[in-house]
Amino acid sequence: MKKIVECVPNFSEGRNMNVINAIAKE
Repeated sequence: MKKIVECVPNFSEGRNMNVINAIAKE
């Protein structure tokens, strides 16, 4: 899942930071 976050570093720049963090934890 980290690959997705790395591929889209500017994916919302914080708007969906909580979602990204939740996915990264899984």
